[in-house]
Amino acid sequence: MKKYLFPSTGLQKITQAAALMAGMLSTMHAACASPLTKTQAQEKIETLLALPVSSNLIAAPNSFSFAWVEKCNGVRNIFITSNKAKPKQATNYTQDDGTDLWNLNFSANGKMLAYVEGGDPEYPDASAPDTGFHQPDSRQNVRVILPSGKNITLGEGWNPVFSPAGTSLAFVRLGTITVASLPSNTQRTFSVKGTVDSINWSPNGHLLAFTIHRDTHSFIGTWDLTSQKLEILDPALSQDSLPTFSPDGKRVAFIREHPPLLDNQDTKASFWSLYIYDLEHHAGQSIWAAPAGAGARFSAPEGGHILWSDNTHVLFPWEGSGWMRICSLTLSKSTPHCLTPDHAEVSAYTLSPDLKTLFYTSNVDDLDAWHAWKIALNTSKPERLTHDNQNMETDLAVSNNAVAILSANTKETAHPVLVTDTQNPISLTSKPPQLTQSFIQPQTVIFKSQDGTPVHGQLFLPKANKLGQNPALVFVHGGPERQMLPAFNSMGYYSNAYIMNQVLADQGYVVLAINYRGGTGYGEAFRNAHNTGRQGATEYLDVLSAAHWLQKRPEVNPQRIGIWGGSWGGYLTALALARNSDIFKAGADFHGVHDMIEPDIFGLSPEQNRILHDIEWKSSPTADITHWHSPVLLLHGDDDYNVKFRQSVLLSRMLTTQGVPYEEHAFPNERHAFLRTKNWLSAYVWMDMFFNKTLPTTKH
Repeated sequence: MKKYLFPSTGLQKITQAAALMAGMLSTMHAACASPLTKTQAQEKIETLLALPVSSNLIAAPNSFSFAWVEKCNGVRNIFITSNKAKPKQATNYTQDDGTDLWNLNFSANGKMLAYVEGGDPEYPDASAPDTGFHQPDSRQNVRVILPSGKNITLGEGWNPVFSPAGTSLAFVRLGTITVASLPSNTQRTFSVKGTVDSINWSPNGHLLAFTIHRDTHSFIGTWDLTSQKLEILDPALSQDSLPTFSPDGKRVAFIREHPPLLDNQDTKASFWSLYIYDLEHHAGQSIWAAPAGAGARFSAPEGGHILWSDNTHVLFPWEGSGWMRICSLTLSKSTPHCLTPDHAEVSAYTLSPDLKTLFYTSNVDDLDAWHAWKIALNTSKPERLTHDNQNMETDLAVSNNAVAILSANTKETAHPVLVTDTQNPISLTSKPPQLTQSFIQPQTVIFKSQDGTPVHGQLFLPKANKLGQNPALVFVHGGPERQMLPAFNSMGYYSNAYIMNQVLADQGYVVLAINYRGGTGYGEAFRNAHNTGRQGATEYLDVLSAAHWLQKRPEVNPQRIGIWGGSWGGYLTALALARNSDIFKAGADFHGVHDMIEPDIFGLSPEQNRILHDIEWKSSPTADITHWHSPVLLLHGDDDYNVKFRQSVLLSRMLTTQGVPYEEHAFPNERHAFLRTKNWLSAYVWMDMFFNKTLPTTKH
């Protein structure tokens, strides 16, 4: 049973949201088995989207200090707790205006906190979005909260990193690195050709290491703050990334890649190696290359990096067994030793400040459940940090003497909890567990695709089942490197999707959220499955099999199947409607890709490119537009950097020509993952009403 360390934090927004939620659910539960009116849908979805959701959990290495971003009622603010004190709201934002808060970073002693205000974390060097319509010169600013509590702006940029002593902060904007002395904010800058990320300080604070991206290749550079000299570490024809200093500051480890021209190129080659550069002798070498086969292409969890456990041991992610694991390599040896269990993946990992213990989250023993673990580097037996199997733990942060985890479950959104010696986590927020008491417990299911591939998913069964009468919906996530879980998601986009699946199930829809091939959580072979997407769309076999599986369920009317999803899920939604309008009777396509043809690949012959384009076309929804008859809802933000807005414009024009009924909505100035909760609300209400018309749960 989870404890609440701060039951009376006085955070009025959370308390008000909780009270509103409790009242809404108690009065609406009886009506939820039938379709909602537009007003009811607006009220219910708005209340659920207002729930507080935490992200960006970090810790100060040398003090008991944790910070996180909490989004409540569409407004993001930063909260800090130090020395087990009540969480303190460190910012005072009040509007759902799309202002994101991200890239949080503590000084080592926890006395200062840097963060980025505004911008788009997925495209940090692009023009900052302006979803509020009132800031023609929108900015993406690096800000610092000083020990006095004063909040200052240092300038435009991102990737803020404190020096080891905490007296300076470095951050980047395109190819310019700024170093600000604190608290005076005296600034020095230097620029390089290209764009810069992955800033690291040397332990003595004299050097900065970083990645320089130059289109076809990337270099690792260092900047000496004393001599003002730039050094490129063994420049090559490769893509170098993730530089990290050894504890003594004498070496830099990084990844060196020579990736294949095609993602699914099946060759007996090794495409990456672990490179060590000696700063004293200005020489480097590849100390280990990934063998051909599984793990021959480099991959890392989101936010993954290289770690040094001492001056002779390097830790890094590797899929040599076919699973994402954290492995250790001694510089004097030629074979890595993997620390995390096989046949399971790692989603987040970090070392304790004393470098003796690895903390990580993994889906060991159950591929559809994530929990927090630790392993002392001088042992071989991992230890589970918590014991509640209902909670999903996908991120963690470690201070000098404490561990915090982002936890979520069927009824609680992602929120930080403190791990204690008794292994009873203590919530760092005052979020009551009864907020979502009427939510349905999704069932984890596994079915076989048409070619025998096992596909995992979550089944949401309405409480009021009518045998053979319920319409059903397949939900397809985006990415495609994502994984849906039978609980709230730690990623805001899919936390919202989980809410919407619950709302739909509560109205009588049978909802099946599937984890199709190409996604994460089920091993390297599943994620890198052959001929997916524009190379053949084999993941559509999983989508079609999901519909067939639903048609055999006793609760489902086999003639009333729909589909919805966003991004790659929007692509698969459109593909389903184009290829099988006989099965999928309606769909909601959020910012999907519809024409998969890409420019010629440099290095392939004209004939090879022609063959490739032919496959890309046949993998596109537009290729089967003449077979598309089912109605569709189209939604897209016109400032989308992930999927160009023209993809939906193209589809609308082709559907018009074919006479296919569709409903269309655009969000001016909005990005891919809508930054304003108001826009999520509008989109979900439109979708609820759309399915109410095209796949009603009761006869009209």
